[in-house]
Amino acid sequence: MPKRLVVLLMLLCVSACGHTGTEHARFVDAVRGGDMETAYRLTRDDDFYTDSASLNARWFELGSYHYLNGEYCQALRYFDQARERAEELYTKSLSRSFAAQFAGDGLIPYAGEKYEQSMLRFYQSLTHYLLSKRGYCEAYETEEDGEKKLIEKRDFDAAEKRLHFNAARASILDWNSLLTTFTRESDDKDEFHQDMLAKTWGAEMHDIYGSNGDRQIARQLYRDVPKLLESDYAGAPSLQSENGEKLKAYAKAKGADLYAGDAKKENVRFVVKVGLIAPKKAEKIDFTIPLSAFLASGSGNDFVSCLGMILPGQRISFEIASVPEPAKVADYRLTVANAAGKRVADAPLVLTAPVSETAYKEFKRRRAGLISARGARLTGKYVSAAVAACSLYNKDNALSMLMAYGAFAGSLRLIESSEYADTRYWGLLPNAVLQLSLRLKKGDYTGEIVSGGKTVKTFSFTVDDSRAVLVDLNIPDA
Repeated sequence: MPKRLVVLLMLLCVSACGHTGTEHARFVDAVRGGDMETAYRLTRDDDFYTDSASLNARWFELGSYHYLNGEYCQALRYFDQARERAEELYTKSLSRSFAAQFAGDGLIPYAGEKYEQSMLRFYQSLTHYLLSKRGYCEAYETEEDGEKKLIEKRDFDAAEKRLHFNAARASILDWNSLLTTFTRESDDKDEFHQDMLAKTWGAEMHDIYGSNGDRQIARQLYRDVPKLLESDYAGAPSLQSENGEKLKAYAKAKGADLYAGDAKKENVRFVVKVGLIAPKKAEKIDFTIPLSAFLASGSGNDFVSCLGMILPGQRISFEIASVPEPAKVADYRLTVANAAGKRVADAPLVLTAPVSETAYKEFKRRRAGLISARGARLTGKYVSAAVAACSLYNKDNALSMLMAYGAFAGSLRLIESSEYADTRYWGLLPNAVLQLSLRLKKGDYTGEIVSGGKTVKTFSFTVDDSRAVLVDLNIPDA
């Protein structure tokens, strides 16, 4: 067998070996259905993003899994690993290497989409804050050098509580730095580079931190909300008309509340994450390579004759990743009753982050570029396959025609298997994030989240003497 054909087949075989994410969809469905035991068991499978190129996809999900379970120390460990790896990968690219011309996208190290990296800062900040309020690290089991080790529960002293409190604010500053980098490096005004949640949650954290400087920053962040609605979020269906006006009113009221006295300041903050993000899916694209691309790579009657025999009847297609258009975010209301059963609050939750719509917008923007880039790479593969297969052809040997056809057909199968869509994504991100703040007296309360006339979440919470009480809620099955 000619050397060029051997080399080509080796490259295609390597590129056909993709990421190990076959159990991911089952994992997401298990979490949506509340079966956390099955979800965790699936993460132990070798087919759950265990390849080195997909570790960030794994760490995103494990961080969210532990966060949803209230295992905040474990969650933070994975979130921090994902952030460090994403930063490491940000300056590296396989696109300049020769191997990238043959590798499937699943072999390229996955740092995370820009909106995923943005949401990672939100979860780091939120988890640090929750740890500072809870005051302890849960017991958990880890594995070192193949041996399991039990990490016992550890209560925080005042210094460690303060450390996590400061880290919650530091994550906001890191978030702003990330978005500034995205903005500076983006040539496309429609590319993701700003996040509404960085404004609303960032302002919330600066307000909670409480210094004069932090309140000034929070005031500016709330002032940025209407501008962002008219620019980066101008096309977000769920933030048009009524929801957009609610968000503007919320930002204005929160800006005024920054300087309210203790007797009037809203002391209870609700952060509600509903549903799960729209999934990445494979979209099949049919592609035609012009004959001129083949002819440019070879000459002579034998080569032209060979192309005439092997090209007819060959189906050319590939996949790209896409995100289906999500439904508009539903309306949600919060009702609160005191210990005596008296309703003391009834208000609509304010949509601050339509996460699925952000993902859909980003992939819709990139679709043409993905097709173009994949088509160019595919053309190179097919032309190389044709040249290699035709090296077997000899016009004076009838058997060589069958050998060339068989070699080309085999290469096509390998090419198609290597050109699968890269559908790695952070599946436990919420479909949307909503917020609200209230002024409540000290005491015990019961809350309900209502949507479409149905109660989708019931919960209890206590308001103490703290300057800020955070009620963090997750409804993945909403």
